Amino acid sequence: MRRKAIVLAVAVVLIAAALGLSACGKKPKNEPLAPQVSPPAIREAGTLRVGVDLDYPPFAGQDNGQKVGIDIDVASALAERLGLKVVLVDVPQSEAATALADGTADVVMSVPLDQAAEGKIAYGGSYISDAPVLFARVASGSVEPSLTIQRLGENTVGAQYGSPAFWYLQDQLGEQYVKGYSTLGEPLDMLVDGSLKIAAGDAIIGSYIARDLDNIRIVGQLKPAGLIGIGVRSDNAALQEAVRSEIDALSADGVLTTIRKKWVADLPKLTLPAAAETSATP
Repeated sequence: MRRKAIVLAVAVVLIAAALGLSACGKKPKNEPLAPQVSPPAIREAGTLRVGVDLDYPPFAGQDNGQKVGIDIDVASALAERLGLKVVLVDVPQSEAATALADGTADVVMSVPLDQAAEGKIAYGGSYISDAPVLFARVASGSVEPSLTIQRLGENTVGAQYGSPAFWYLQDQLGEQYVKGYSTLGEPLDMLVDGSLKIAAGDAIIGSYIARDLDNIRIVGQLKPAGLIGIGVRSDNAALQEAVRSEIDALSADGVLTTIRKKWVADLPKLTLPAAAETSATP
């Protein structure tokens, strides 16, 4: 009996030791990644300071005191991939280059590719595209966005004053066929009650508004889409390379597509210029 007790005790110790070794060998779930960049590529060790325009929903805004939006979701996913904590800084779009230059932000969101091409800001990769499009009420489901400006006929198109869609339509059709409104929401609401047949506006903002409207869909694209991405200081090659690499990875993993669907539902894939860089844009 004593021999059996000793054997049993040894077995228990061995099992416990094995379990202990197994537990030590397992990588804890959600273990944060080691930081991929450090100062001087970023201002503060372990932190990515991200400039977002909080007056620009659905890209960035505030809801019940929480900062939310496409840019914030992308920034959070990017910071996690870089092994950094994200700190959001309110930076109006017009001040993006200044915020990068003075260190207010390490990166800024919602930078159009053509702005980066001017040389003031380096481009860290794109995460979404946008274009002026046409909206209409459809019977149900999704539609092929095939309506063109040549097929609008005598229809008056509603658009927000001063928007790219407003100026483009005025130039192509003449003032008599374009009616301006103070917001894009107004002509989109009129599509629902039938007092307007066609509205025009930015695809992202319009699709965000249309989530709460009955069967309002994009039915045509007025111009090729532009890429929207992340801006980095032009002399910060290390951070630019790290950001681009992780944005490409987020695209390949389907994270960018998931974020886009969260905010703009079934937005169709927009047509880009033939020469556009599209590797990281869903």
